[in-house]
Amino acid sequence: MIRQRVWISGALLVITIAGILIYELAIQPQAEKRREKSALAYPAFNPEQAKRVELLREGVKNVLVKMDKVWLVESEGNFPADTEGVEKLLDSTKSLTCDQEISNSEKELDRFDLTKEKALEVKISGEKDSILADFYVGKRGASYDSSYYRKADGNQVCLTYKNLASVFDRTEDTWRDKSIMQFNATDCKAIDVQDGSTEYRLEKDIQLNKWEVVIDKIRKPAQEWVVDGICQTLSKLKTSAFPSASFEQTGLLQPKRKITVTLVGDKTYTLLVGDKLKDKSDYYVQLEGKNVLYQLGEWQLNSLFKSQNDLIQKESAPETKSEGTSSPTPPEKK
Repeated sequence: MIRQRVWISGALLVITIAGILIYELAIQPQAEKRREKSALAYPAFNPEQAKRVELLREGVKNVLVKMDKVWLVESEGNFPADTEGVEKLLDSTKSLTCDQEISNSEKELDRFDLTKEKALEVKISGEKDSILADFYVGKRGASYDSSYYRKADGNQVCLTYKNLASVFDRTEDTWRDKSIMQFNATDCKAIDVQDGSTEYRLEKDIQLNKWEVVIDKIRKPAQEWVVDGICQTLSKLKTSAFPSASFEQTGLLQPKRKITVTLVGDKTYTLLVGDKLKDKSDYYVQLEGKNVLYQLGEWQLNSLFKSQNDLIQKESAPETKSEGTSSPTPPEKK
């Protein structure tokens, strides 16, 4: 009788433990996934299906289109788009959640800047103009990383713990790709600089991995960290804006400064520097062979156009005798 009770108790204990394990490892995670999925604003959204993005605020519309796997800014002459920014936009739409429902009244929309007149509308379409997502972004929440939004087909005001404006709102900026140059900095093998009447060349000995400054055919060792810094800056050079001016007004038809970087494989980029913008510390610049006008700050150009003294490796100072000491006297010969 006692054995039978022990066996029954053991069996019940095993069944209980098995039930707990099944719940924690299978049932509970699935339930959490369902709750998480139900909280998503667009659970079926797939970024790969997106073909067109329209962003509209107060009559200003930015349109991004995908052509041959490349995103372009249709509203700005099909200029290449900021790929990283577009990907972030699509990923944020996919993970957009309603973390807290604040209101479901049309009268409350103005309070959260979610009326059509105040909000930023985000409309994403797929093939044959099928709507994949359509929502309005309102004001920021109580914290920096929170925002209010609503779907276009309803009045439900949702609070999400994301800074949506930083992802979707570029009404004061541009969706254009701001890259001027983009390459691997370690591929730099030569830099030619013309700064007014000053000209010099920075050349890398690939085998020794050493830089030299070449001035009037005279070679001197260069400060490695300074030249590497120039290569790093050039490799990720981005414009601060796209100025509106004709090339005749920029001084770029006869530039006084230019810098050419040569990469392994002999591909070259030449940056031309024109005049200073009026009432600004920025300069007009152009990538030779590309009919696009950029602007760079004076501090950016100062990091590229270095003086020869900054580039040439300093010679080690000769050792000097400390005061009060003298050279050792050789022992007297016996």
